[in-house]
Amino acid sequence: MTMRMGPLDEAGIGEVIAYITQLNPSPRIITFTGDLGAGKTTLIRALLKFTNSADAVSSPTFGIVNEYHTGKGRLVCHTDWYRAKSADELVDAGLLEYIHNDDCLMLIEWPEVGAALLEGENCLHVKIEHLDHQRLYLFSDRLS
Repeated sequence: MTMRMGPLDEAGIGEVIAYITQLNPSPRIITFTGDLGAGKTTLIRALLKFTNSADAVSSPTFGIVNEYHTGKGRLVCHTDWYRAKSADELVDAGLLEYIHNDDCLMLIEWPEVGAALLEGENCLHVKIEHLDHQRLYLFSDRLS
C-alpha cells in the first residue's frame, strides 16, 4: 500500500493524522523517514496531540527513547535511530522490548539501521519530502 498525500502545508497536517488514525488495523509501529528538517518530529508531535497526550514531545536523538502516554494511558515510545551505528546497538539499548510490546505504540525516526528488527511487525512507513515550504507524505507497508 503506497499512498501519496500532498503536497500539504503545515495546516494540512490534520489530513495526514486523520489518514493514519483511520487505518484498520491500526499500525502498532510507525516509522518516519525524510531529510533533516522534513517534519518528522513535527508530525509525531501532532499525532501525540491528537491522542490527547499531555506530554511535551521532543526529539529523542541523544537519549534514543522518549516515553509518552496518550490521554487514555497507552504507552507511546518515540525513538530516533539517527545516531545508531547498527541494529545490535539498538538491541543492546533494550528496544526489542518496545518492538515486541503489543500494548505500545512505537514511533521511530530514521529507522533504516534497524529495519531488520521490524520484519514481521505491523508497521506503517511514512516518508516525508520537503518541497518549497510544503510537504509530500508517502505511506507504505514497506520501508523504502
